[in-house]
Amino acid sequence: MNLTTRIALRHLLSKHNFGFISFSTILSIIGLMLGISALIIISCISDGFNDVINNKLSGIDGHIRIHSYLTNEIKEENIHELDSIFHAAYDHLKYTTPYIEKHAIIRKGSHSEGIILYGVPERALNEIFQLNQFANTQPVFKKKNSIIVGNRLADLMDITEEDNVIIINPEKMASHQLLEAENFTVVNTFQTDFPEYDLLLAFIPLEKAQSYFGLESQMTGLILNVENPSEVENADLIISESLGMLPYITTTWKERHASLLDWLNVYDIPIKLIMFFITAVGVFNIGASLWMIILEKTREFGILQSMGLTKSQVREIIIKEGTIIGLSGSILGILLSLSVLYLESVYHIIQLPNDIYFMNYLPVKISSVYFFFYPIITFLITIGFSYIPAKHACKITPSEALRYE
Repeated sequence: MNLTTRIALRHLLSKHNFGFISFSTILSIIGLMLGISALIIISCISDGFNDVINNKLSGIDGHIRIHSYLTNEIKEENIHELDSIFHAAYDHLKYTTPYIEKHAIIRKGSHSEGIILYGVPERALNEIFQLNQFANTQPVFKKKNSIIVGNRLADLMDITEEDNVIIINPEKMASHQLLEAENFTVVNTFQTDFPEYDLLLAFIPLEKAQSYFGLESQMTGLILNVENPSEVENADLIISESLGMLPYITTTWKERHASLLDWLNVYDIPIKLIMFFITAVGVFNIGASLWMIILEKTREFGILQSMGLTKSQVREIIIKEGTIIGLSGSILGILLSLSVLYLESVYHIIQLPNDIYFMNYLPVKISSVYFFFYPIITFLITIGFSYIPAKHACKITPSEALRYE
């Protein structure tokens, strides 16, 4: 350990004439620790929250949908043609499926509710809609007249598995004044924590949807899932170009939920700004503490210079004091944030109302980037602030320091 480092440590660890200086140094370290840990924790929580929302929305909604903007349905031969075009145009399609989407009425006893009914192949339940992540058991269509409903709808209508419900086709009622209804058996329920999905969505086999709605050779459209969900915009652009002048339109899950995603991006900015100001207060406190140390140790700096210590060495002492405080606050901030994030990720200590936040607990995504980026930036700013009082200390001459001693 060289001379300047030893002097810097003695200045920080020795007793001061003014007890407030030692207390201020401790507060500076604590403030820096809290600021850095707050920035890391907020960033990891924000990433975790965004990941959960994005995974749920892209899962239950599918990545890209293709439908006709001229008619309500697409002929089955055109569906196969489109599927071939998409696989030829984009190499990273994970799974494609035709689907039928219709409005319907579900009834049990005297209770009726409007729903959005999806007719899909059984494999699409997991490959596209990822119901295996949201259902209690593996979702399968056990029989031809099987139906899978959301848990909110099930709770509202007192539906349990193996219950029989009636599905009514409102289009026939409106166009032909006919009551077309059929019994279905509830084989499973799912919970996405999105109230609209859990209340409105229901799934039946594709073949049954075709026969029930009179669409033996027609579909509503295609749903595509790509291998990398983060590249959905690029995939959508390539697929749209491959369609050419065909009367079809593509929409991504991000476009269908643009308002929610915009809100997620906006709310993150003011929270991080607040945390940044907390960290800035800690950095300013470090500068103030160093100023007070210089004022108290003026005589000592004069003596050190009279004994041969150069001005650059005096500057180095002050900067090293700021470095020690900044390094201590940064390390403690990393340890505190890591402890909090680990406990939350393992034990889910903070519970959330799922009808408001779309999840049961506060999610975290521990990213090593934040554990390096925030402490390093704060540490560099701290050294920069230390340079100001260090520059002032260099101007103190031995005669001026000892004049009134």
